[in-house]
Amino acid sequence: MDDLMQIKDLKVYYPVRGGFWNRIVDWVKAVDGISFNIKAGETYGLIGESGSGKSTTGKSILGLQKVTSGSIKYNGHDVTKKSVRRSLKYNHDVQMIFQDPQSSLNPEKRVEEIIAEPLRNFEHLSKHQEKLRVLQLLDIVGLDPDALYKYPFQFSGGQRQRIGIARAVATNPKLIVADEPVSALDLSVQAQVLNFMKKIQREFNISYLFISHDLGVVRHMCDNIAIMNHGRLVEVGTKEDIYKHPVHIYTKRLLAAIPSIDVEHREEHRAERKRIEKIYQDKKDFYYDQNGKAFPLTKISPTHFVALPKDKLRQLNVSTDEEVES
Repeated sequence: MDDLMQIKDLKVYYPVRGGFWNRIVDWVKAVDGISFNIKAGETYGLIGESGSGKSTTGKSILGLQKVTSGSIKYNGHDVTKKSVRRSLKYNHDVQMIFQDPQSSLNPEKRVEEIIAEPLRNFEHLSKHQEKLRVLQLLDIVGLDPDALYKYPFQFSGGQRQRIGIARAVATNPKLIVADEPVSALDLSVQAQVLNFMKKIQREFNISYLFISHDLGVVRHMCDNIAIMNHGRLVEVGTKEDIYKHPVHIYTKRLLAAIPSIDVEHREEHRAERKRIEKIYQDKKDFYYDQNGKAFPLTKISPTHFVALPKDKLRQLNVSTDEEVES
């Protein structure tokens, strides 16, 4: 598969002002030099806790956040400039599913108007064609035709998120940025929404950037995963690399936080979570530099990268890709 999106050395800094003249005295490095590629038709997971910079990354890709430096290339074109995005009809091809379906849908508009809005912005359809297209989209996400005339408050949280998905796929986009799309939903509803997202991906060959804090949720969604912490990537790899062969302590910490449904081994799971947390607190200096930032990524296999210098990887008995080849 070809790369649809290439993010290279992306930085988003916010100025901190102070003093009598309100000068810039420091910078908040929300995104601090990250790089990854999203292939056509794949789901790429960007995982991290609140404040890690993952949502800022998503907004930068959408053009909703000004980039300090670095590049975001879509089909080979750098789309960090608004003029380039406009010439490529970028906003037609890249859409978003929001975290909170309640606040992302206009409560004063009927579902027909909500889903039709992107069609009116980018397509030139007659009223009849527009209505048929909206009905098709409702059918795709499993909602009845009578939903057309209802308002968002008349639906459950899961149904509202399906409406959000229908709106996002209305223009047949190439990429959808899904920012915590199921975190506001009950566990029983999360699986339904995720299954709808996978179904739509198969039908339309859509790529997803799936942003989440929960490695448990993305396990069955993502092909490749990047773990983000304090604006930097600490581990990048395939689903198997991350779940079966984690190296960075932050990745292990996120994995240990996944709730276990195995009641018989509940105490063992709790003990393991406490053990990982203690290692994380006691050995932070080993995994981060003197400023508390993650190290640059080191390649340990063709698909697996970890934010640790080679000498520290050797201390963990982890071979780098160069050592394996030699």
